[in-house]
Amino acid sequence: MSAAPTLAPRQGLAYGLLGLPLAFVMLPLYVVLPNHYANAFAMPLATLGAVLLGARLLDAAIDPLLGRWSDRLFARSLRAVWAVAAVSALVLAAGLVALFYPPPTGPQGLAVWALVCLLISYIAFSQLSISHQAWGARLGGDELHRGRIVAWREACGLAGVVLASVLPGLFGLPTMLAVFAVALALGWLTWTRAPRPAARHALSVSSTSLWHPWRCAQFRRLLAVFMLSGIASSVPATLVLFFVQDRLRATPMQEPLFLATYFVCAALSIPLWLRLVARWGLARTWLAGMLLSVAVFANVAALGAGDIAAFVAVCSLSGVARGADLAL
Repeated sequence: MSAAPTLAPRQGLAYGLLGLPLAFVMLPLYVVLPNHYANAFAMPLATLGAVLLGARLLDAAIDPLLGRWSDRLFARSLRAVWAVAAVSALVLAAGLVALFYPPPTGPQGLAVWALVCLLISYIAFSQLSISHQAWGARLGGDELHRGRIVAWREACGLAGVVLASVLPGLFGLPTMLAVFAVALALGWLTWTRAPRPAARHALSVSSTSLWHPWRCAQFRRLLAVFMLSGIASSVPATLVLFFVQDRLRATPMQEPLFLATYFVCAALSIPLWLRLVARWGLARTWLAGMLLSVAVFANVAALGAGDIAAFVAVCSLSGVARGADLAL
């Protein structure tokens, strides 16, 4: 019997560090960008919502094709995976800068610019994320080993989200974009020194239809849960800065407090949720996290101007509930 593979901290960090900028970039795209376009460029919220929805729908349609392309890259060579990932990283960084600093144009031109830049950024992000996650899956090993691989990636991702939550409010957009670019370059560089998938884990490119997973009823049910959970988290993420500015009348210096509290509490709660799994089981524990999120977030409707401490409490408990999603 062969010994179980080991993962030294240096190896885990080499693979997982790219998770930091990949998680980092989602907060500017989901949270900061809508508020920035509404305040800096007076884009109507209806137009902004249509642009964001259109870009995400197009991205969702393209993602399966990117997954198939990733399979072909792995079948070719690991160098091909790294090379395409490097190009995707450059495109992602350029797309993010272009989004936050559009050229002078009219309302229609601004909407088109935002849609095109968002689509380019989403595609680059998806390609990079799919390849990075597929790399970790192809490292193989038992459940404990695979859990450690994911833990390194998710831990770095949480660090990235917390960093992204405080940089825009405290240091401004230029600093945020600069830190993201540096983190993305370092993440890609360390990835090239990460453990490499063994040949026996290099999956062949399948000719199976892209629609094949939909034939599985369990997959359809799980995907429905993910879709509803994603909507439930994405809508507040897009609106949170509007809420704290227009409803709570919070100051710009208070905005990072809410975001950082949410993500730090999510990170700290993960060990708790993992312990509850042993007692309640996976599905019941996940459901408990969802019910906690609903119960806590329902109180937001009663908050008004000056209720800063109450909203921090909501962010704390909502973050704990988010920890269930991250862990399970």
